Amino acid sequence: MTYTLIACRMFKHEIEAAAASSPHALAIEYLDLGEHARPASLRRKLQERIDAATGCDAILLAYGLCGRATDGLTARRVPLVLPRSHDCGGILLGSRQRFEAVFREMPSTPFSSIGIIENGEYFFSDGDLVLGDSYAALVEQYGEDNARYIYDAMHPRLDGELQPVYFISMPEVPAAAARETCRARAQADGRPFRELTGDLRLIRMLLSGEHPADEFLIVPPGASIRQTGDWNRIVDATPPAHTQEA
Repeated sequence: MTYTLIACRMFKHEIEAAAASSPHALAIEYLDLGEHARPASLRRKLQERIDAATGCDAILLAYGLCGRATDGLTARRVPLVLPRSHDCGGILLGSRQRFEAVFREMPSTPFSSIGIIENGEYFFSDGDLVLGDSYAALVEQYGEDNARYIYDAMHPRLDGELQPVYFISMPEVPAAAARETCRARAQADGRPFRELTGDLRLIRMLLSGEHPADEFLIVPPGASIRQTGDWNRIVDATPPAHTQEA
């Protein structure tokens, strides 16, 4: 099989580690991490890459729902395949079940990884990019009172305490420098620091062609991705356009 893989650049290290064991030919394209902050723009760019892909048996997306950026993407000539994951956290942890177990009490708890650190950001929170050390910039742009309101909204608390920053590291990917950067930034932001061991499981399955329906969505040509309200399914496929018309 020949796959086109369209991925967020934050997964570059993990994809390189997993691609070595894939039995398939992979043509890999990366999009910048910062696009997550603009879901409509990211959706448009993803669709452009999907429309332009040729010479492959399927298009793999190393994205979750990602702030609804993948909601509405349409498969053209070949199927689309993506993990049933809310965002990159579930992918980095190897399953949505583990993501839920870790972040159930506070889904907006921030998390980071080597790819997030290396691509110029500090952590993700609630599906959006949140910048560390941003309070001074907020004051300059919005004034002290408005800045405090915005900052508090960006730094949710559980039982009155700021949530820790979790750094997700992969055993296969050296990340000591990024881990220490994250630790220092968390401390400067007044947050506890925690480390989680990630799992390449979903990325390996995606690249190897192992796509069970309970963990991956396969979108046939002519159909589109749609968000569901089901925590376990997360995304489904609309019927192909010719079926809808019939």
